[in-house]
Amino acid sequence: MVSAIRGLITTAALIGAGALIGLFWEESQVVRLAEPAAAGPAPSASSLRSEAPESPSPQLNVANFVANRIKVEVLNGVGEPGLARRFADQLRERGFDVVATDNADHFEHQVTHVLDRSGRLGAAREVASGVHSDSVAVVLDPDLFLDATVVVGHDWQEVLRGN
Repeated sequence: MVSAIRGLITTAALIGAGALIGLFWEESQVVRLAEPAAAGPAPSASSLRSEAPESPSPQLNVANFVANRIKVEVLNGVGEPGLARRFADQLRERGFDVVATDNADHFEHQVTHVLDRSGRLGAAREVASGVHSDSVAVVLDPDLFLDATVVVGHDWQEVLRGN
């Protein structure tokens, strides 16, 4: 009888510890960055890639350029028809690889956010600069195969004008 109670207590302690570890793990995956708007420009794409050795082959340089382009998805967080496409066009003009546009989970996003999806924070900051937003957060999701997600908010008119 005593060994059964010990077993139950041990099992409950292990389950509780596992739940606590899971909670802290989930919290560690979402990191908000507090950066003042006057923190300066985001690092450029060329400075992010300057560590890569130069290739003697022109075809390989083109392949490296395409592979290193910042991959972005744009989500309409307002409900304005065609808004994600407008932001996607703006990002494409600036050299970003916009791979998807869609609606956000809801249409009540007040400000335009850029989410770092790959851990390449410099890439997310560069995207934020490309859409004139100073809101960057880290929400890693390696399953998306993206560098950043832009969630367009109700401030979209000021953001498109460049503040």
